[in-house]
Amino acid sequence: MKQRLLTVICSLYALGLALAALPLTAQATPVHPLQAPARAFLDDRSLTVYPNPSTGIVHLTISGLEGRKVDVSVLNVIGTVVYRESLSELNDHFTKTLDLSRLANGLYYVKIEADNASQLCKLVIR
Repeated sequence: MKQRLLTVICSLYALGLALAALPLTAQATPVHPLQAPARAFLDDRSLTVYPNPSTGIVHLTISGLEGRKVDVSVLNVIGTVVYRESLSELNDHFTKTLDLSRLANGLYYVKIEADNASQLCKLVIR
């Protein structure tokens, strides 16, 4: 029981360090959907990651970034990039399938960046 508790505490501590190490975005996403966005395209942008939790095959749906260059990254809990790809010529409802089955089980972050703004989603691989 003590070993399990120690493992949980260490994991939470590492997660806190990892979140503190992640770079801040240039523009923040509005907290409330009725607030006016800082930039018009931030309101239209959307990243959906599914299934979550996943066994490693993950689908990303990106909306609202058509015609823009988008960088997709997957980061582990300490902020190391474990996957990176640049996408261009996105349509209105773009879907990309990633095979992350080679990654160890755990918590990851899927990040998209476009036009000096970004969005981050949690992903659990089991």
